[in-house]
Amino acid sequence: MANSFSAATIADIILGSEMLVLQNKVIDLDRFATNFSGDAIALTRNGNGARSSLHVDLASGASATQTNPTNYEQGDSTLGAVSVAMNEYSQPFHITPAQAGSGRKIEKLLTVNLHALQDKLDSVVKGLMTTANYGTAILTKDPTTVTSADIKTIIQGTGKFSQRNLVADASFWAQFAVTTDKNSLGVMDGAYGLDSLSLSTDWSGAGSNVNGFVGDVSAIAMAARLPENTSEVNEQLDMATIELPNGLVVQVCKWVSLVSRNTWNSFDVVFGAGVGDATAGKLIQSA
Repeated sequence: MANSFSAATIADIILGSEMLVLQNKVIDLDRFATNFSGDAIALTRNGNGARSSLHVDLASGASATQTNPTNYEQGDSTLGAVSVAMNEYSQPFHITPAQAGSGRKIEKLLTVNLHALQDKLDSVVKGLMTTANYGTAILTKDPTTVTSADIKTIIQGTGKFSQRNLVADASFWAQFAVTTDKNSLGVMDGAYGLDSLSLSTDWSGAGSNVNGFVGDVSAIAMAARLPENTSEVNEQLDMATIELPNGLVVQVCKWVSLVSRNTWNSFDVVFGAGVGDATAGKLIQSA
């Protein structure tokens, strides 16, 4: 008899491996402005709820400061909104009865497919990191030659940022991560005067020669929801949700094909990203 794994069991397995999947390659999304929710995105009359846009709040202006006021009820703040185009992303994978019955483990499939989904979402965010969106790079240099002096340049050029979260490729990051302290590897909060310095390895989706980004929390507007399912679909699927360390909630689905009797699973999420405050983000480019 073939093994069977419920969606809840799959979620438990992910809890033990998600840190490896998330931290080694992709941007920590919660370092920037986020609007993540475990709620399903609302259906629209045209039936494309998962692909409709959401608006992420962006506070852009305060009211006038009053001096010696006689009326304390005056002044309007400006709360704008960034329209974020949403898309549904699904990562399906399956195991056959023969594979499960011969001792094949679902854990390997879980890890590699969650990895693939994270890479896809990462590429959506990286696709925003272009000079058209964020202007001339704050630093253009061979990443293998950067020093702490270059960090000073970055800090000087981001003086108004409330936070400086710097994410860079392995060549740049390695110049600061490898020290005599064996415990220095990892996301370095507060290092070199930055709020965080972290690694992301794939920059192929970013602009030309872009290999790093430093941003305030409002630099990128992101939103995530779960896809909406009809009651009939909900009755046929074994579903669970899991919240990843960066705040992203992913739906886990499981079903069995009546034709092949293969056990199918998928990770599903509705996600979108857009440019928030373009002045709150700066690019880093290789020479």
